[in-house]
Amino acid sequence: MSLTMADGPRPRQTALVGTERAETPGEGYPWSDDDLVRLHRRLLHKSLRALFDSRVCATTRVEILDWLLSPKDCSNAFSYHACCALSGLDSEVIRDRVLERYRRRDPR
Repeated sequence: MSLTMADGPRPRQTALVGTERAETPGEGYPWSDDDLVRLHRRLLHKSLRALFDSRVCATTRVEILDWLLSPKDCSNAFSYHACCALSGLDSEVIRDRVLERYRRRDPR
């Protein structure tokens, strides 16, 4: 599967120091397929770790749970299901395990 800039987020437009022209979106930011896969894996990893981190506010945990429970047909490029698929993981199995652990967590 080949990923292009159209499949993922675009870096924000930045001005070049010492010049009068701004970069075109994507210019100077070569995103490889591996880079995008790593980005999806990182989002999945950090989100699931944050879900169990007592320092993370309740609002953020609710957002992570909403993301985790999103429908499988969600078209968002960074949906939970897309992150699992690009990481080679079964999203249903991971979700069930995470939710079971979340239900059993120590409420401290």
